Amino acid sequence: MDNQDYRTTYARHDEKLKNIYSTLNRMEKQLKDLNGSVGRHEINIAKMQVWGGVALITFPIIVNTIMRLM
Repeated sequence: MDNQDYRTTYARHDEKLKNIYSTLNRMEKQLKDLNGSVGRHEINIAKMQVWGGVALITFPIIVNTIMRLM
């Protein structure tokens, strides 16, 4: 192999590495976006659980109070 063959092989490998790194950067960006949305969903689920717990305790008390007043 002469120098020209080495240069073409190096250039091909360099292009492949650039493609791999750009793909990895896009994947990392997508994963970062997904992780952010997962965090927001977990917060929303926790809020719904809190509101459900509050409703589970307060609704029977309200209904009982209304029934006693009638």
